Amino acid sequence: MPTQQPSPTPTPTPIDFPASLKPIIHLPPNNKPTNAIVFFPGLGDTADNFASFPRALNLPDALTITLNPPYPLPFPLGPGAQWSEDLQVDTSTGNLDADSPLTKAAELIAKDVIQEVLLDKFGFRPDHVHLFGFGQGGSLALSVPLHPSLSPLTLGGIVSIGGSLPLSMPLPSASTGTGTNTGTNTGTNTGTNTGTGTGKSTFKNKTPILLLSGSKSPLASVDSSPLKRIKSVYEFVTYHRWKKADDSMPKNREEVLPMMQFWARTLRSRRGVPDDAVEIG
Repeated sequence: MPTQQPSPTPTPTPIDFPASLKPIIHLPPNNKPTNAIVFFPGLGDTADNFASFPRALNLPDALTITLNPPYPLPFPLGPGAQWSEDLQVDTSTGNLDADSPLTKAAELIAKDVIQEVLLDKFGFRPDHVHLFGFGQGGSLALSVPLHPSLSPLTLGGIVSIGGSLPLSMPLPSASTGTGTNTGTNTGTNTGTNTGTGTGKSTFKNKTPILLLSGSKSPLASVDSSPLKRIKSVYEFVTYHRWKKADDSMPKNREEVLPMMQFWARTLRSRRGVPDDAVEIG
């Protein structure tokens, strides 16, 4: 009697996601993803253009999903798309407001992409779901786990290039109590920051965070307010400052290395595990 083979695990397709996000999906070489990484392009970019980056990475064990920002850039800034429902322009400088709200996009990703599709429909574990964002997309990636539908969960990890938490993004409320918060930050410059506080302790999300930026980024400034804001809500934050000045996408091995080291620690692998093995716990 022939041995019954386990049925293949279904993977998401573009029709499983909101049509406004125009997802581009790339399967790992073995077509058996353990992890899902959601990629968010930056301001003015599109999924069609940005998807070349995760495709080039070709990470083993990882399904990559590149999403298109759902809001078009207003005239005359277009063509292109954005993650903010209300992109604003500083009338005194003519520059785009870097703190445009991302509330609606964060809710769309948290509820309609991660909760309903990846977790509920396809059974990914929260710690197997990862986010990657560039610029405004990085700010969105940092905002999504703080949405009430996901805030009790710990995702697999977030990589953000040049992103910060918008001031318009509501942060988890403080609760009264006594707590000790200890965090370790590692990167090119390795150090350990330990603090003990008594009285009010703020809830901190335990999703691992990797922040990447150039040397002239607001994140790199002394006593950086954007960096402090991120560390106030995430317990495990690693910041790596590149030698280059700007917050552009990585272009060489040295710039990609911190990202690959982070994923080596946080991505889960089933290599060497039989297909019919059952995970307990």
